[in-house]
Amino acid sequence: MNNADLLKIADEFGTPVYVYDAESIKTQYEKLTSSFSENTKFFYACKSLTNINILKYIEKLGANLDCVSINEVKLGLKAGFSSERILFTPNCADLAEIEEAMALKVHINIDNMSILEQFGTKFGGSYPIFIRINPHIYAGGNHKISTGHIDSKFGISIHQMRHIERVMKSTKLLVEGLHMHTGSEIKDADVFLQGLEIMFELVEHFPDLKYIDMGSGFKVPYQKSDMETDVKALGKKVEKAFSKFCKESERDLQLWFEPGKYLVSKSGHFLVKANVIKQ
Repeated sequence: MNNADLLKIADEFGTPVYVYDAESIKTQYEKLTSSFSENTKFFYACKSLTNINILKYIEKLGANLDCVSINEVKLGLKAGFSSERILFTPNCADLAEIEEAMALKVHINIDNMSILEQFGTKFGGSYPIFIRINPHIYAGGNHKISTGHIDSKFGISIHQMRHIERVMKSTKLLVEGLHMHTGSEIKDADVFLQGLEIMFELVEHFPDLKYIDMGSGFKVPYQKSDMETDVKALGKKVEKAFSKFCKESERDLQLWFEPGKYLVSKSGHFLVKANVIKQ
């Protein structure tokens, strides 16, 4: 897509107009799916862009959906995602919002001890959940987009594992997934491997575990000179470590990632979204 294309669109539809390059989104998605094994699933973090037509397109590509609000969940269902393809990952949501997500039958990710205790006390193991862990890893382009460090409000500290176990034991919680997200614009693949090793250490505490969700944070290049996450190299390293662990531990686990900007933001010479003003 070049300037001539954008001007032609502006002449036809008027200005301002937002233009989305579907082929760019498809290219980015296929770059991910071709870099990781078939046992890896991708959940589009729709806070990056919730235009319902984009959601419908991404659903047709085969991606799943990560939502941070109940309205994003409802929008995802309206766009055609089935409930089992949606993960609800709010930050400090109250129990009423969690219950609303339960009624919609989506995957639910709980990120703090207070709600975990409330949920367990009220529902026990009647509804499987994910738990978001804070791995205490400092990563990301800068402090404001780093979400896995010790002072972050996101997730339950790995040092509270005994507390989590007490809640699980006393309320019969059914934990099917572990989640972490260390930050955005991560270029170093070793950050993901470090997080994966922490997840491996926690698996033994969760006998019903099915999924390990590493969040995302893949670096998006906004300029030609910018570096980006080498997802092909990352995929090879992750697949080697994940396969080895599953074999040695005799656990049948699935790996999830949640790309957001990586799918719908400017990447290389592609312009996914443009506000075109005629001169």
